[in-house]
Amino acid sequence: MTALMIFVDADRARDVERLLEARNLPGYTEIPNVLGKGRTGRKLGTRAFPGSTTLYFTVAPRPEGDGLVAALRALRDSRGPAEGLKVYAFNSEELL
Repeated sequence: MTALMIFVDADRARDVERLLEARNLPGYTEIPNVLGKGRTGRKLGTRAFPGSTTLYFTVAPRPEGDGLVAALRALRDSRGPAEGLKVYAFNSEELL
């Protein structure tokens, strides 16, 4: 199994959610309004540092996870390198 952590600019979150729904995955978790600092600067939801990130987690068999990553890569590539979208994968094992 593959666990995916998907970070996306909050104003683009619905595009990622549509991809998650279309892939027929068993489920996902959405954490809206994630605040912090990254390579492109701070996103603190304030006037000085506007914006926020939405974080999605999902766990899927490797082939389905690879398919989702390919769809996310196509989304990012269609919008250019400035698109605020990052994906991290972890090997995952269900313990309980």
